[in-house]
Amino acid sequence: MTLRTFVLYVEDRPGVLDRVASLFRRRAYNIDSLAVTRTDRPGVSRIIVEVLADAETARRMEAHLYKLINVLQVQDITLQAPLRAAK
Repeated sequence: MTLRTFVLYVEDRPGVLDRVASLFRRRAYNIDSLAVTRTDRPGVSRIIVEVLADAETARRMEAHLYKLINVLQVQDITLQAPLRAAK
């Protein structure tokens, strides 16, 4: 099991965070970290979720997240190189 990081772009509407959190609750996945921020696009928010999961479970999580009506995009950024500050 690995700590997986998902970035979700969602419609900025009431209840979206509840639907995302409920999906994890219904499937008995524990959220290790959760952050919500605005984006530069009006009406779109970013949700960053960290969950302990293997590769197959992470694939299923991503598929389930895409089924939520207000989710626009899902990215599993676990294996991407971290951003570094410019010198």
